[in-house]
Amino acid sequence: MTNTTAVQNPIDEARVEAFAGQLITDLAGAATTLMTVLGDRLGLFAAMTGAGPLTPEALSWGTGLNPRLVTEWLAAQTVNGHVVHDPARGTYELPMEHALALSVVDSPAYVVGAAEIITGQFQTLDRLERAFRGDGGVEYGDYPAGLFHGIERFFRTAYVNELAKTWFPAVPGLVGKLEAGARVADVGCGHGVATRLVGELWPASTVVGFDRHEASVAVARAKAVEAGAGGNVSFRVADATAFGPGPFDVVVFFDALHDLGDPPAALRRAYETLTPGGIVVAVEPGSTDNLTDGIGDPVARLNWAASTALCTPGSLSQPGAYGLGTQGGPAKRIDLLTAAGFTDARLAADTGFNLVLTAVKA
Repeated sequence: MTNTTAVQNPIDEARVEAFAGQLITDLAGAATTLMTVLGDRLGLFAAMTGAGPLTPEALSWGTGLNPRLVTEWLAAQTVNGHVVHDPARGTYELPMEHALALSVVDSPAYVVGAAEIITGQFQTLDRLERAFRGDGGVEYGDYPAGLFHGIERFFRTAYVNELAKTWFPAVPGLVGKLEAGARVADVGCGHGVATRLVGELWPASTVVGFDRHEASVAVARAKAVEAGAGGNVSFRVADATAFGPGPFDVVVFFDALHDLGDPPAALRRAYETLTPGGIVVAVEPGSTDNLTDGIGDPVARLNWAASTALCTPGSLSQPGAYGLGTQGGPAKRIDLLTAAGFTDARLAADTGFNLVLTAVKA
């Protein structure tokens, strides 16, 4: 068969060149992620934070790392724009504005944990390829532990900086319930950062974190002990469709609803365990109802990739295999809340990075 497409639609050479340049930029970003993870794991960013200009020799001596590789790493960081190089003095400096994203843990800009998530996705590439050729599922237990550590660190930034200041105040009646003393279920709690935070901020309330991933629950319990969490916080292994027994006054899903095998069943279970007037809150990654709204947006690009490589395969590996996905906008999530029996389902807040959805059991 003769291919006449090229004759009918001549190739736009400028468009080819522009896209090839875009692709090279994307690949450079992926390669840079490796350098970022190395700098994070080896303590290089931490050593440079607040230290001012450093020579490669001084940084190598201070970290105990190989001087030749540290020199090469600094060059990579320079061309990536992560550090500032002074050729005359032979020094390299990590600006504090960059350190806030890379090494200052409680900064609202601290996002370096995402690099560990991306690394974990690459480590699971073979399993993901098999999932595409098969039933679509990749068990969460098949992902490396470092990925879950990255999830904890990345999402912790929003929990620490947004939960009490923005998210919960936007939900009618929620803060009052917590201050008075509420029974709270955190479904899909992971390593329990948000669970502990709710218990710490509202000590009159009791908070139980539930997760079907036993390894994550073990980590959550250990970290609670390490952090000196109060007796009002505990963790249990349970599927989102059978957590409890309850009753609860508040049920929360922190960046977890889309990961579940059966979100409709989980929301029905939340409805069953809530007291009349109880509140359900689902915090989800930011997204829009229209796919094309996210074209070129870096947050949307990260989230759609995570949805394809992690969240949707993880959901498809569980009973229910619903595959809600990380993205897709608030409308479908509001529909799920309404279908589960809740009233007044709404988008309470949209920060760009997160959607805060809520509803009430009448």
